[in-house]
Amino acid sequence: MVLNPTFIITTYFLLFLSVSLAASTNDNDFFKEQYQKINQNIRQGYYKDNLQLIKQLEKEARYQELDCYQKGKIWHKIGVSYYKLNREKEAITYYKDKVLNSWEDCPQVPASEKANTIYNIGVSYQYLNNMEAAKKYIDQALNIFENDTNYPSEKLARKYHGIGRFYKELNDAFRAELYYQNAINLYRKQGGNKFKEFDALNNLIAMNNNFRAYNKSKKYIKEALSIYNSFPEAIPQLNLAMVYLNAGSTYFELKEYQSAKEMAKRSLLILNEETEPFYYSIALEIIAMIHADERNFNAAEKDMGRVLEIRKKLYSEDGNQKQMGRVYENLSDILIRKGDIAKADDYISKEFKMLVPVGSFDQDNLPIIRISKALDDAHLIRLIELKIRAFEAQYKASKDVQFLKKALSTQHKIDSVINRSLVSFQFEQSKLDFLNLKFKHYGKAIEDALQLYEITNNTYYLEEAYYFSSKTKAIVLQYELNQVDAFKSNVSKEVLQKEKTLREEMHTQQALLMEAIDNQDSLLNTYTKAQYELDKYLKEIEQKEPDYFKEKYTFILPPKLKEIREDLPKDMVVIEYFISDNTMYSFWLTNDDFFSISTPYDTVIKKALDDFIAQCHNPAFEVSEKLSKLIFERCLQQGLKKIDSNINRICIIPDGQLHKLSFEALTDPDETPKKYLIQDYSISYSYSISLLFRKQQNRTYNYIGFGTKYSENLNKKLKARKRFFGSENLTQLALSQEEIKRGAAIFDGKTFINDQASLENFISHSTDADIIHLSLHGLVDMDDPGRSSIIFDDQHQEFILSSQDLYGNRLKANLVLLSACHSASGKIYSGEGVQGMSKSFLLGGAHNILSSLWNATEASSLFITTSFLENIHSGQATDVALHQSKLDYLSKTEPNKKHPYYWANFILLGEVDKYQGSKSLSVWMILLGIIVLFFFLLRYSKSTRKV
Repeated sequence: MVLNPTFIITTYFLLFLSVSLAASTNDNDFFKEQYQKINQNIRQGYYKDNLQLIKQLEKEARYQELDCYQKGKIWHKIGVSYYKLNREKEAITYYKDKVLNSWEDCPQVPASEKANTIYNIGVSYQYLNNMEAAKKYIDQALNIFENDTNYPSEKLARKYHGIGRFYKELNDAFRAELYYQNAINLYRKQGGNKFKEFDALNNLIAMNNNFRAYNKSKKYIKEALSIYNSFPEAIPQLNLAMVYLNAGSTYFELKEYQSAKEMAKRSLLILNEETEPFYYSIALEIIAMIHADERNFNAAEKDMGRVLEIRKKLYSEDGNQKQMGRVYENLSDILIRKGDIAKADDYISKEFKMLVPVGSFDQDNLPIIRISKALDDAHLIRLIELKIRAFEAQYKASKDVQFLKKALSTQHKIDSVINRSLVSFQFEQSKLDFLNLKFKHYGKAIEDALQLYEITNNTYYLEEAYYFSSKTKAIVLQYELNQVDAFKSNVSKEVLQKEKTLREEMHTQQALLMEAIDNQDSLLNTYTKAQYELDKYLKEIEQKEPDYFKEKYTFILPPKLKEIREDLPKDMVVIEYFISDNTMYSFWLTNDDFFSISTPYDTVIKKALDDFIAQCHNPAFEVSEKLSKLIFERCLQQGLKKIDSNINRICIIPDGQLHKLSFEALTDPDETPKKYLIQDYSISYSYSISLLFRKQQNRTYNYIGFGTKYSENLNKKLKARKRFFGSENLTQLALSQEEIKRGAAIFDGKTFINDQASLENFISHSTDADIIHLSLHGLVDMDDPGRSSIIFDDQHQEFILSSQDLYGNRLKANLVLLSACHSASGKIYSGEGVQGMSKSFLLGGAHNILSSLWNATEASSLFITTSFLENIHSGQATDVALHQSKLDYLSKTEPNKKHPYYWANFILLGEVDKYQGSKSLSVWMILLGIIVLFFFLLRYSKSTRKV
């Protein structure tokens, strides 16, 4: 019989296929059996059994026949087992070398499974306290999850939730809140997951407590308890108790002790000391600290002693160092207040040993920060502060000044930890939140340094006090400027362009999110994606460009006092303020003097400032001489009496409420008749001493001006963009064009009027201008600085200039005039100052800003800005030019328009202007006159001899 070749091939193919299918089925059964066994061991906690099992499996032929996907899945579970055994390094090795290596060229691996392994690597690094590596892998995994359209939204919500916790541990409240909100939005979208939504809100309460944002915590407490009241069956009692505990902490910090006790007692009604000892101990902790605040120290120590017993037992079982350390910390606090320093110091030493497992300690049992690694830097700062308080208490008890010197020296350790932490934050808002939280430590350092100066009369301690004050001033602004300069000087144009594109995309998504009414959850998701892409790219550049990395992270230290004073003009004094809880410190620097003054900062001066500022803002209010006198006495009087009489220029670096004050409007109570301060001094302002001499620019007069009346639909358009709400309205600007035309006439500059006053024209022409004049409306968001903006002509689709827009479009202007309402206002951060449009223009590259604290009349603004520009053109220094323009206004206006509302709104913010064009010209004219006179006399003498 002759066989057909086709039949033979078909028969062999079918036979091969059947054998292959049988083998495949056999492999699948083997895989399923082993995978199920591994998972069961994990569920039952038999993690070590899995480590033995994989050793046996790797010797079997059937295991070797598994495909790449199956092997990777098994290895992933072995990595989980190592992780569960707290052997994170071995888990990472398994995830990287086994799983990801196996799946690199494995086509059947779903993207989400690979992302799960990457995510687990990040979590393992987190528990090893390698946060930079953890962040890299967690962000990478999230990017995969978000771009996988098949990834379930429920799982994505849980990932957001976990990443929120991760950033909370990094003390990055800004990023953490974004991810928590992403999770909450997805939970709400799913509808039925009220428990998870409740849990995320509880996380937000706890996080905002850590950042002292207690009013935000109260908001989230209300939301969480509203969910419980509506869906009580969905919320486990233990989770409800945790919200009560966090609420108790919130009310305690707000000193609402009755509410705090009520919340703690509610939690105790739910909790059982035997079954939930840890949470039970937290409730006792809250009650103990309330007793301490009420100075019932014996009751506080007794309750905290019970907490210690519970935590010791738990520590012996689970080794939770963080919670054990927390009870040591609170006990130390109570004992220091009670006066039992030796016992407190013993607990502090125990906690340091737990908190700093890697590092060295000095003779006072304090960690040497440079070579020590703490488990938690935020906790480390709190513990160092306790040690400082112990030193201060020992000084008060013994009057031994060595204890006070140790307290001051230890303050530098906190400064070092803050510096170390700062580099971990990529985004400006995260840095602001972090530094705002740590600001109080610098106030204590100033207090100790000045006390030592008073005792020893050693100027070293005065300079130490000034170091801590100036160190807090605009550190984020300086850091951002440093980063921009480092970026520009060390990377290629292509890199700069890509960074700009990514940043613009992030800002676009942020703007869309701000303006959205519907679909906010997906927009928040897109915004966080854009943030991730920018963050990832900047980290790549740091690795590829070592010079950029080095320059970016060079810490900006305040310049030395000697250098500052040498650079100061002989007719100028710089006054830097620092406001602590109950004291206002001012540091006075001139070319030949340096001293400090301390005055009370109590409810009297706080109310006086609020009332006086309100009076200046409204011409219907009479400005109180009594309030002006009080503010003048507290802020200026002593210092002005001590400085040289030749000083006629003041540069003010304000703090806290003082950022809202126009110092020019104060009156000297000792002068008769009463005169405004502006009548005796040229006054300017700055964010920081380090920014006073940033870079002296050659004076040029390339002027551009923008002015528009706006359309009648402006307010409707702004409300559609969610830029303001309620009854607030912006009026049309009748004199805006005239103001710009006058400025352009002075400098032979370029004007952009009405529809030409577009955002597009600003972006196109502003980068080459030396003087930029914006006679436009401004909007300030006191809660979210990123929403503050300048409004260009609204006939164009895009007409809002945000602070972020200035970051990517670098300016070189010596002077920017923002004759727009509230352009000098914004949210105030301790030390950092006002976060608004003035700061944004400085960050954008401008050197000096003329801006407005409130919205005055167009007529007075027209007079002052025109006169100011004429004085600049005549060669006067910038602050002197503004001084003269205000004097001219006061001398020429009618009496009813001399109210500070009309002229004191304009302030000059930026650098010290050393330019003395008019004085230099006068000197040369005098010299020329002397030379002419000399030659005249010489010729006259010769002619008389000839006669």
